[in-house]
Amino acid sequence: MRKLLALAVLLGLALGQALVVEVRGSLEAVEAKALAALKGVGLEPDRVLNLGEQVRQVTGPGFPEYRLIVLKPEKGSLEAVSKNPMAAIVLPPTVFITGQGQNYMVGTFDGRLLFGMLGVYGGEVQHLVWRLEAALGRLGVVKRLPPAVMPDPNSGMMPALLYRVPGAKVEDVVLMVESELTANGLNLLPNVKVGPVTVIMPCKSEWARVMFLTQPAGGFAAPCRFFAMQMGPDVLVGAIEPMLMTIMPGVMGTPAVAMLQEARRVMTEILVAAGGEPYRPGR
Repeated sequence: MRKLLALAVLLGLALGQALVVEVRGSLEAVEAKALAALKGVGLEPDRVLNLGEQVRQVTGPGFPEYRLIVLKPEKGSLEAVSKNPMAAIVLPPTVFITGQGQNYMVGTFDGRLLFGMLGVYGGEVQHLVWRLEAALGRLGVVKRLPPAVMPDPNSGMMPALLYRVPGAKVEDVVLMVESELTANGLNLLPNVKVGPVTVIMPCKSEWARVMFLTQPAGGFAAPCRFFAMQMGPDVLVGAIEPMLMTIMPGVMGTPAVAMLQEARRVMTEILVAAGGEPYRPGR
């Protein structure tokens, strides 16, 4: 992982953490354009989540329009998680739409950076990245939003919180994780099979409000991803590392950092409650 993070430092000089494009029009018109652009490059939307309305219902007014287009898993997603299950932290891909009035930002993650860090870039994974870039390109000029800083290669931080549940079945672990998420006040979408990995997508409105008011482009990682995969007699279970979001521009030094720390604590407790023991690949 240190070698991967060192590579990421170099890649981060030229690549971005998120891809964004500015689009004018009503929210409904921009959403329709985005859906058409995705279908035009062979990516199939699965559902559109009205995150903005959900957050406003829970936390009150003052949160912008925020839609999340969740894509159906395709060959690139399956190949990515088959090579490295940690790729599930952003799969299946999400395209976010946020803004107000007649001005909206549409974006997703920069797969060249993330998949390069995870050692899975190439083949069908590369084709997925190209399709995402091409879809945004149909909407306007695509800009790369680079990280403000890159993770310290010596820190040992990984993109995912990884745990191992010994002597378990993946179906049972998924049910335990979902039960713990619900008990902690997170909303759940139906889980999704991406190749050998089951992806669980929860969201907590209070966390979303703080994060996306601070950095709207963080929507490439929403809803939050948990994942589980059978690994011989055990189950590999994990979730996106919330502190990775602190490397996005404008996040450090804001209330979002405390929120991400709280999210990490809760997410870790959920993985442990599901029977997980800390796990690092290769050990």
